[in-house]
Amino acid sequence: MASEIELKLALSPLDVAALRGAANQAGKSAGRRLLTNIYFDTPERELARAGFALRLRKSGGRWVQTLKGGAEGAGGLHARGEWEFPQRSPCLDLALFAETPLATLEDTPGLHRRLAPAFTVTFHRQTWTVEPEPGTRLELALDQGSVTAGDGTEPVCEVEIEVLEGNPQAAFALAHTLLATVAMRPSVVTKAERGHRIAAGAPLRPTHAAPVRLEATLGPQAAARAVIAGCLEHLQRNEEGILATEDPGFVHQARVALRRLRSALRVFAPVMPPEALAWRRDLGEVARALGKARDWDVIALETLPPIVQAHGDPGLARSLAAGAQSRRLRERESVRPVLLSAAYARLILDVAQWLSRDATAIPGDRDLAQFASRILRKRHRKLLAAAANLAGLSPEERHAVRVDAKRLRYAAEDFASLFKPRRAREYLKALSALQEVLGEGNDARTGVNLLGELAPPATFADFARGWLASRTRGDPRRPAALVDKLAGARRFWLKKPLDGAPAKPA
Repeated sequence: MASEIELKLALSPLDVAALRGAANQAGKSAGRRLLTNIYFDTPERELARAGFALRLRKSGGRWVQTLKGGAEGAGGLHARGEWEFPQRSPCLDLALFAETPLATLEDTPGLHRRLAPAFTVTFHRQTWTVEPEPGTRLELALDQGSVTAGDGTEPVCEVEIEVLEGNPQAAFALAHTLLATVAMRPSVVTKAERGHRIAAGAPLRPTHAAPVRLEATLGPQAAARAVIAGCLEHLQRNEEGILATEDPGFVHQARVALRRLRSALRVFAPVMPPEALAWRRDLGEVARALGKARDWDVIALETLPPIVQAHGDPGLARSLAAGAQSRRLRERESVRPVLLSAAYARLILDVAQWLSRDATAIPGDRDLAQFASRILRKRHRKLLAAAANLAGLSPEERHAVRVDAKRLRYAAEDFASLFKPRRAREYLKALSALQEVLGEGNDARTGVNLLGELAPPATFADFARGWLASRTRGDPRRPAALVDKLAGARRFWLKKPLDGAPAKPA
């Protein structure tokens, strides 16, 4: 088995000339060739669901059958197992994969009868060999072509930096060098993933966060890598949808991913490198751009329609709807340059580079359950203290309490797998109920402010304020009751130990 380690970066066809110029300066050209790739799977997509990609590739007069599988990376880094065998003709010989993970699939002996071509990827590949230092050799490849399945097709224009020999960190150094003159962005989407989506006739869909699963044997630094890698994957899985569609779900999920990522950087700050502080600050700038776009998505698509319907003036309804939609699209457009900027690409690469470093050398010098419990105890106490007189707080103070609740929830969800699952679920249920009621008030305040930017008639502005207040006011005793319920909820983390005594479950 060969281990394939590569960085993948997407770029526009308009930037290909700049890429070629930078590549010619960085390394030695190894030519250009046409590659035809036929990917196989069963009608039930058994290989894709198991994380495998099986293909036949033609290059010149040669055929090669290849199986790829294994862990993916974040931030554009892809590290997978790869098994290749030359073939005399365009025919699969699954017997050659007898010693690979493919043999672990159910009913492997009958797999050859179920396999069929799923999609084709055809592209021209231009390559350069880059040797930044003795013992380190990289292949820089520019791929331009298309992915085709049935009547569906999508263009491909991307750069791959593969580590052929030496230190994988050299791939990041080369990517940073190229970014100085070429507009690119790290990508987590493989050609195979794109092909499977087209073959299934499925549109791009927003990606939700995957549950965090931490092993108690991990040290805090290793746990930080696992949590942050998941957040980065969540963020990047939604970038393409923001750039290519108007679906508000992509902005929403990317915004959630950024919040979780920044929260994780704060939670694990004691074991993070010094540059993590700058990452959190720079991610905050991206989050603010996404936040404005998300706020206008909510106003235009959720908040405004029922208000104008209740108001009953069709002409005003059309005018305000058009204004809100125009502003929504303008804010969406303002997000795209942020995601396409060199500064954002460098930020993602920096986080991915930290994630790619060998984590096995990091000692588990602190007990993870105790580390997590200290953080959860502190955040729990802070939230209850801030929410003690919730009814008497100003809107700004209630918003601060909401932020505390959100940060506690993210940390609780990240660490929940270390403790008893039932207790964690019960606690998170109580915390989420409080966060939801705090969010309702914040949404109403945001709605009033943004509707004012549309300059509606005073009579409608008064009506909208009353309408929003009536929908969010509810029972004034409810927030206090939810605070009391959270205060009485059983803690799922470890109790603070006495001096010299081991920590115990709460």
